[in-house]
Amino acid sequence: MSRKTQKQKRRSSKTGISYFWSEGIHNIFLNGFMSFAAVTIILACLLITGSIVLISYNIDLNIKNLQEDSEIMLFIDESFTDEQAKDIQKELEKIKNVNTVQFQSAEQSLDDLRDQLGSDSDILDGYNSDNNFMRNAYRVTLKNLESAEQTSQQIKKIDGVAKVVIQETTMQMLVNVQNVFRIVSFTLIAALGAISIVIIANTVKLAMFARREEIAIEKMVGATNWFIRWPFVIEGMVLGFISGGLAALAEWGIYEKLVETVTSAIPQFEMAQFHEFGMPLVFIFLGAGIIIGVGGSVLSMRRFLDV
Repeated sequence: MSRKTQKQKRRSSKTGISYFWSEGIHNIFLNGFMSFAAVTIILACLLITGSIVLISYNIDLNIKNLQEDSEIMLFIDESFTDEQAKDIQKELEKIKNVNTVQFQSAEQSLDDLRDQLGSDSDILDGYNSDNNFMRNAYRVTLKNLESAEQTSQQIKKIDGVAKVVIQETTMQMLVNVQNVFRIVSFTLIAALGAISIVIIANTVKLAMFARREEIAIEKMVGATNWFIRWPFVIEGMVLGFISGGLAALAEWGIYEKLVETVTSAIPQFEMAQFHEFGMPLVFIFLGAGIIIGVGGSVLSMRRFLDV
């Protein structure tokens, strides 16, 4: 029995949406090898893209932790009493880019120095609360390191601030690293998405090329472009959905193993747990797979519908 006769039988028993779905699913099995190739390659693209996103997310998470630890140290004028020094906190908290403010008394700074010196701390035996060369100070963390220099200038204008120490080079390095990772991640994601669309488009092109005479006949007897398109759109959507689902499952297993390996090798490196973003990631993979599948199908059909 010819493909045309088989199609006429399916069309006679099904109409509308059910017919489009029947044709779309039939196309997948009819072009089994190409369908398998499309699913495999789209799965690989989604998996690589997802891995890049998750790696970038965790690196970004650790950079943010380092940013939170990066602080501006400011020292209070020696002529200010303890009460006056503590009042400066209100002025610091008014600055928009200031995240946290922690007061450190001169006595606390002296004790911290003793702890750092360890066995050599006896050189400080002559110093105490009445004889202390340390100053009252504040430790300030910022919301946005890119504005660190501007914020330090605002702090210097506060009455009673004698000196501001800022790790400008370290802060700028963290900002640069974060920006580079974001740009690289976005570029790779966009490139892999485009590759996936091209692959599915070529798969549908091959299927349509094999049916070009049949499509031409359908056009001549009055079939609309969308009547011809829908089975291929559904084919691309199903292939994309399958790819997205398999990619999500594979990503889950790979990521869990990666977390176990990295945290064992580098305990200081914090990694988010999969359950924190698992469900959103599944929906993103499914949605991305469907968009890639449908997009590839739509882009590939215009040439064959110009009869």
